[in-house]
Amino acid sequence: MEKLRVAVVGLGKIAQIAHLPFLKKMEEVEIVAVCDVDEKKMSAILSKFKIPRWYNLFDEMIEKEEIDALHICTTNHYHYPMALMALQKGIPALIEKPIALNVADAERIAELSAKTKVPVVVGMHNRFRDDVQLLKEFLNEKELGDLFYLKAGWLKKWTRETLLTWETQKQYAGGGVLMDLGIQLIDMALYLLNKPVIRSVRMFGYNIKPQFEVEDSMLAVLETADGMSMTFETSWNLHLDHDIQYQHLFGKNGSAYLNPLRIQKVLHGNLVTVTPIAEERVRDRYLRAYERQVRHFINVVKGEEENMSSARDAVETMRIIDALYRSMKEGKEITLG
Repeated sequence: MEKLRVAVVGLGKIAQIAHLPFLKKMEEVEIVAVCDVDEKKMSAILSKFKIPRWYNLFDEMIEKEEIDALHICTTNHYHYPMALMALQKGIPALIEKPIALNVADAERIAELSAKTKVPVVVGMHNRFRDDVQLLKEFLNEKELGDLFYLKAGWLKKWTRETLLTWETQKQYAGGGVLMDLGIQLIDMALYLLNKPVIRSVRMFGYNIKPQFEVEDSMLAVLETADGMSMTFETSWNLHLDHDIQYQHLFGKNGSAYLNPLRIQKVLHGNLVTVTPIAEERVRDRYLRAYERQVRHFINVVKGEEENMSSARDAVETMRIIDALYRSMKEGKEITLG
C-alpha cells in the first residue's frame, strides 16, 4: 500500500511531543518534510524522526513537496494564511487550535474547505479523550435529566518567572488565556452539549502581570437560548500552589464531573456515585487524546471517518470568542444574533 505523504509546519513542543511521534507510529504514513524557522532544531529532529527534508519557508515546502496531508502547529497568527495556501493546493490540514485569530478568517477557511471538499480538522484534543467520550454518551441518553448549569475552569499555579513568549503578544496569539485555555473548555462544553445555541456572553478579563499585552486571567459567562448557564474561569498565573482543571455539569436528575470522571444520580432516594473508568494519570489521558486526534485526521483524509472536529464547528466557537473579547472591551453583556 502506498504511504500517505505528510508534512508538519511548526516544530515546537506540541509537534515534538504529540504530532511527530504519533505520525511515526503509523505504518501507512511517511513524514516527507518539516518546516520551521529555528534551524538549531533541525539536525536533532531530522535524526530522531528520520525525516528526509527540512524547510524554513512554508511556501517553498508546499511548492516542492508532494503532500497528502499537512499538520499546522505554528504560532496562532500563521494558522489562517497557511491553511488557505494548503486548501488552495488541495492539501487537507490538521490545524492546532485556534483555527484563526477571528471568526471572519475562520469562516473563510470553512467556506474554502466546503467549496473544495478538502477536509480541515481543528486540533481540539479534548474531544478525543476517553472520559469525554463516555460522558457524551451518558449525556446523549439524558441520564442527568434537563441540564441547567455547567461550570469549567483551567487555573495554572503561581510561578515566580515571567515568560514573555509569543502567547503574551496580541499580534501573534490573537488574545490571552481565553484564546489559549478558555477556547478549549468552551469547545469541550459545546461538544458535550451537542452545539447549543448561545444567546448571550459576558467576559471579565484581568492582568495580574501588566507587562502582558493580553489578559492572563478571565471569567466568562455564557447563556444558551434555552436558558442554560455556563461559566468558565482560566488563568496562567493565579496565586495557587497547584493546577486546577475541572468541568462540572448539573441536571435535574443528577450531576457529572471530569478530572476524574464521576457521575452522581439519585436512585431509590439515595445519591449514588458512578465511576465508569479507572483513574489514570493526566499526562496519559492527554497523550492518548492527541494520538487519537492524529489518527482521526489521517482516517478523515483517507475517507474512512467522518470529521468530528470540523472547521464549521470551529467557526461557531470563534464566534463566541470574538463576542467575549468584545464584551471585555466594552464592559457589557453581548447578545449574539
